[in-house]
Amino acid sequence: MTDADHIVIAGSGRVGHRVAQHFTDRGWNVTVIDPDPGRAIGDDDIDVIRGDATKPSVLGEAITDRTDTVGALTDKQDTNLVVCMAAKRHATGLRTVARIEEGAGDEYEEYVDQVYFPERASVRAAVNALSESDVRTLEEVTGELEVLDVRIDYDAPAAGEVVSTALPEGSVVIAEADGHVAVQHSTELIGGRRYLIAADRDVVGEVLTQCRGEDAV
Repeated sequence: MTDADHIVIAGSGRVGHRVAQHFTDRGWNVTVIDPDPGRAIGDDDIDVIRGDATKPSVLGEAITDRTDTVGALTDKQDTNLVVCMAAKRHATGLRTVARIEEGAGDEYEEYVDQVYFPERASVRAAVNALSESDVRTLEEVTGELEVLDVRIDYDAPAAGEVVSTALPEGSVVIAEADGHVAVQHSTELIGGRRYLIAADRDVVGEVLTQCRGEDAV
């Protein structure tokens, strides 16, 4: 991982909780802020702060020098904007993503780095908006199986290895990402190329480490 391996999520409803789970599966440290954290409590991999994320003192408790992104994913658009603007004031280098009503998204581009529209996008779309990396989760796939569009890093453990030995059980390389070449068990994974990989949720972190090295997200 890089020095920035922590994400803060405001809101532990259905969207916030599932996004937090996705990031913990990828090896990130996640802190959830919510006045009533609900399902996030009891998940040993998610740090929980019970409080109002619009308050600078609460955000200050959650944000550390390893925080990369703050995602405001509550069901209240005004709250999400305030959280993102407060986060920028706390640390100007943070990325901010706000859950916004679709029709109003363009109006807020100067206040947040990216907007997420839940009315027309899945939880996986929120993960992609927050991560801004060389790994994308295909958004239209249903169920718990993750289908990832991943670029193999030149120095990653999987680079130069054949598919059958490069990745853990519970994962399979489907094709090169352009869709023109199907991948066999004997195919050598080439650094710098993108591949579509299907993986069970519990091995996604290991798959990303093999494909991306220590900078796994």
